[in-house]
Parts: sequence; C-alpha cells; structure tokens
Amino acid sequence: MLTNTMNLKQTIDKKKIQTYIILESKYIFIKETQEIIYKYIDKKKSCKITNIIIKNYTDWEYVCNQIKQQDLFSTTHIFNITVYDSNISTFLKINMNKIGNLSNVKVIKIFYFPKLKYNFLCNNFFHNYIKSSIVLINNSFSYTNNINYWINKKIKKNNVKISLSAKNFLLKKFYININFYANLLEKIILLYPNTRITYKKLYTYYTKTKQLEYYDWIKSIIHFKQNQAIKKLYALKKQKYDTTILINSFKTLIYIILYYKNKIFIKKNYINLTLYKKKIMKLSIYSIIKKTTLEKILLALKLLKKIELCSQHNNKKTVWMNLKTLSIILI
Repeated sequence: MLTNTMNLKQTIDKKKIQTYIILESKYIFIKETQEIIYKYIDKKKSCKITNIIIKNYTDWEYVCNQIKQQDLFSTTHIFNITVYDSNISTFLKINMNKIGNLSNVKVIKIFYFPKLKYNFLCNNFFHNYIKSSIVLINNSFSYTNNINYWINKKIKKNNVKISLSAKNFLLKKFYININFYANLLEKIILLYPNTRITYKKLYTYYTKTKQLEYYDWIKSIIHFKQNQAIKKLYALKKQKYDTTILINSFKTLIYIILYYKNKIFIKKNYINLTLYKKKIMKLSIYSIIKKTTLEKILLALKLLKKIELCSQHNNKKTVWMNLKTLSIILI
C-alpha cells in the first residue's frame, strides 16, 4: 500500500502492518512518520526496539539472526533498519526478501531509505513487495502538502495561532533549509506561547537568527569571490546545511551557463531546475557565462558526479572537501 506521512494514520488503521518502507531524506518527516507508526503499535502491545544501519553483508546477517530468534511467545520486536543504498541492487532485494520470509507476527520492520533514487526499477520492486501487509511511505509526490501538514500539526499541538502571511512565509522558505525553518517555528512558538504569531513577529525573529543559504554561496562563486565562497561554505558546513541543496544549486548554475554559451537544453528529467533557476537568474551571471570555459565546465560536471556518489554513500567528509574545490573551479 502506497501512502505519505500526511495520510499514514488513516492507512495503517485499515489493516495489520508488519513492514514499513520509508523513502525520505528529511529528518522532520522521518521523525513524524516514525512517531505515527510507534503510536499505532504502542496502542496494541509493548515492544522492544533495535536500530541497525546497514553498511555491509554482516549487518544483513545480523538482522536475519536477530529475527530468527523471535518466536510467537516473544515480545513484539521493532527493527529500525536504515539502508543508505542509492539503488535497488539484486543483493538488497535478496536480503529484504530473506528478512520477509524469516519474519513472524512478532516482528515489525521499518526500513529507512534516505538516499534512494526512486525510479522505474524501484517502483517495480516495491509494487510487488507491497502486495502483502506492507506500507510504502513516499513524500516526493506530495511535498508541499506534507510541509503544510507538519506546520499545521505543530501549531495545533502547541495551541498557538498564526497569521496566513506568516504561514505562507514559512511554506515558501521551508524548501530552502527544512531543518532550519522547522527549528525556527519551534523557537518562535516557545517565544510567543499565548499570542498570535504575525508575519512581522516571525520576520523580525527570522532576521535576528537568519543563517546562510545556498544562494549566498552561489552568489560568491558568480561574483568570482574565491575566499568569500570558501568562507561561506565553511559557515554552511557549521550550520549542518543540506549538501544535496548545494549540489543541486551548483548543478543548476552549470546548466544555465551551458545553455547560454552553447544553447544546450537542460535535461527534462532534471526536476531541481525550477527550485533554483529563478533565484540564480536574478544574479548578474553575464561575466561567469562569458569567462567560464567548456574545459572548466567539464571538470565541474565530473566533480559533481563524484560528489553525488560520495553523498549516496554518506561520505560527508569527502563531500564537503569536494564542495570546497567546486567553490573555486569556475573562478
């Protein structure tokens, strides 16, 4: 059964679920989804919880051995299994099917795929997988609705009121840095517990706590300010900024340069274009288009591919190191 975080509660109320598959990279939605599942399970039974990150073959073996030990007289056991694979490999399919075959009613599996690229092959595998008592949670097709749902739930839970303009400001900004704006909302709720949160109050607090965004980094690159670009990147790293946003914004810049230099059209399947293009195009990009050679663009594209691979394997140190090189590669 396919659903999203917003509709998960209604979905799991309808049938008995033993396996959940969460395709999500944003922490607030992972946490929200997990809380909904836990509440549903806790209503019915006491549970033991085991958290496992799959790094290699022995981790899969460990999960299988743990599940084998569960009999019908055991306490219900929840296995939180995080898999950082970016693709559905044959090896992954075999192990997921093996875990499914070893499980009984006392075993509940929650698979987390924060890096998975959801494509046709994934769709086929999960379609067959979810024919049984399995729920697949995928927020990619209802992102705006899920952000809206999370904001509304947070406001309702804390019994506060917020103006429409303040709420629209949050909805517009959430895409840029979800963790920062989620934290901003939580802090302003604590700051104004019994008053209506207006746009003015929200924006005043936002300007005091404002942090750097991808736009600040890209702006320094476009203006050929090498040292400033590196300093801003270090600041973003300190903020624990989402590297995926930095990767995709830089890729958008490269595609814009390529288009204006050689009229090369951007791939139709590059879904991130609309997220970053409009804001980048507001900058004065004429100089960087004129001065950037095709050789530099090719080097940047090769490095981007390398960074994406490192990101898929959760190698954060290498990702940040290569982003530093990207900061100066066009300058």
